[in-house]
Amino acid sequence: MNRIVLAASLIAALAAFPASAQQPKANIGYIGAADFTPLFVAKDKGFFDKHGLDATLTRIQIAPNVAPAIISGDLQIGMGTGPNLLHAAEGGLPLVAIAGASRMKKSNPIAGLLGRSGLSIKTPADLRGKKIGSPGLNTMLTEMLEKWLHDNKITRDQVTLVEVVFPQQRDMLKSGNIDAVITIEPFRSRMLSDGTAFTIADYVGEVNPDLLAVLWLSRNDWAAANPKAVQAFRAAYAEAIEWCAKNADESKKILAKYIGFASPVLPDYGVEVKLSDLEFFERVQRELGKLRAPVDVSKLVWK
Repeated sequence: MNRIVLAASLIAALAAFPASAQQPKANIGYIGAADFTPLFVAKDKGFFDKHGLDATLTRIQIAPNVAPAIISGDLQIGMGTGPNLLHAAEGGLPLVAIAGASRMKKSNPIAGLLGRSGLSIKTPADLRGKKIGSPGLNTMLTEMLEKWLHDNKITRDQVTLVEVVFPQQRDMLKSGNIDAVITIEPFRSRMLSDGTAFTIADYVGEVNPDLLAVLWLSRNDWAAANPKAVQAFRAAYAEAIEWCAKNADESKKILAKYIGFASPVLPDYGVEVKLSDLEFFERVQRELGKLRAPVDVSKLVWK
């Protein structure tokens, strides 16, 4: 009887023990894109559980809404970009990069500037006076386009940028409401394959042949208070990246489960965030006049 009583007491004690002390939790925000395939794999294949993180995945409609959700505490971890992080730092918001998500490489283009079929746009100069659909006016993809235009002697006021989220880009092109779009996979391949659009330029690859496309952000104070959660997230994500490399077809099926359709092309993935990655964005933003003063990027990467 004493053993039964002791066992019952231990079970009751464990039940009363705070769940957060047993396994850290994180609500993780993402948008519907192929960049986050390892996130979906880590959840579906149990890598988060394996490494001790109770992870909830939450889809956010547009990328600019992710950082405010992290700041408010609705998300503990969320997708972001180098420009997002720099804008937040300049505004005094306590965000840090805790891991990389994906990279855009010239050898494996996953983004591009597409033109509406039937238009004649052969050089950057042909974009003058054109209306370009952007997934967000302050997004990394749009800022890289502005850099590309700047490098090709096209000023920002010579084109019109309008916000068009990825799922609506095809219809907006077909209707003639826009002349070109800034897009990514799998939307890029779909518009090219059905004849809606043609490639104007792999402008990201021209600006930087190995660009940190997306990273994972958290509040600085949350990361400091939850180092085990950060470590578990990184370990699970790294394992998922390895799994994706060995299981491309199944990875695409898991991706389709989360965003509604598969992507014929998967990005390059990586957990590392190098200071040189953020230094590049910092230089570009100052060149484009988007930062009022230099930002110390060494304070923006969680160790």
